[in-house]
Amino acid sequence: MKSFTPNSIEELQRLYFSIRSGEHAMRFTERNLAVLKRMLDEPHETATKSISEIARENGINISSVTRLAQKLGFSGFPGLRNLFRRHVQQRKRFYSQQVRKFLEKGPDAADDKSGLLQRVIEDEWSNVMLMADTFEEVQLRRAVNLIINAREIHIIGLRSSYALAYYLSFYMKMIHSGVSLIGRAGHTLAEDLARLQSGDLLIAIGVNPYTRDTVEACRICREQNVDVFVITDSPSSPLTNETKNYLSVSIQGDYFFSPIAAAVICIETLLSELVNQLDDSVLHDRLSHAEKILDRMNVEI
Repeated sequence: MKSFTPNSIEELQRLYFSIRSGEHAMRFTERNLAVLKRMLDEPHETATKSISEIARENGINISSVTRLAQKLGFSGFPGLRNLFRRHVQQRKRFYSQQVRKFLEKGPDAADDKSGLLQRVIEDEWSNVMLMADTFEEVQLRRAVNLIINAREIHIIGLRSSYALAYYLSFYMKMIHSGVSLIGRAGHTLAEDLARLQSGDLLIAIGVNPYTRDTVEACRICREQNVDVFVITDSPSSPLTNETKNYLSVSIQGDYFFSPIAAAVICIETLLSELVNQLDDSVLHDRLSHAEKILDRMNVEI
């Protein structure tokens, strides 16, 4: 079989995910998979460390690191490290590059009769249809079961994903007890994570460019036997390294922001299915109680 050499971190992530799931013909030992996973989890460190540092921190020989790089299609460790170095440099210019790509296309590139609004709508609709084609009902049911059986539910989404996390937590609090949004302004994420216990559930939302603290939160929860469910943009997302429970949404677009229509629909589908599965009487009591408080405080106009 002809060797395939990844040209980007995203391709390397997809290759890792394929090998880990057994879908790829290539086979790695558990130790090699763990080393590769650590490299992908810490791209900035991988880009700057020597082969001896990588070997020492992972408890393996330098020759093992070289063989790992060669098995991935590189001539040696320097070639693999250069992949991470290019990635780090590109990450620093992510937003400016996206704006440049957008401007190079021009607002009317897709259709002379289409304005900018039409272009955005078409891109968002394309993402929605892509998600619909790959949406996994099994994963949706798994998410609902995890939510229903959880002692407490903690939701995290940082930076561009914060709006999605807030949206999910706002409505989930209306229909389910023990829901909290962690990592908010004025709170330290470490203190929030310290409260989690076995039997809890972390729902993590993160899309490219991924936030290190969200990935780390998933890892900490997994190590503490806390269930993790992820909403992300790719099966090879670094968030899926920590759990097999995830829903994938499409966020493709040549913008400096992440198009989130598909992610919002995914969240609304999750909330709707959760309502279908919850006990009607309990759900009615919770909503009635919330409505009484809202009415008493004259919140809505």
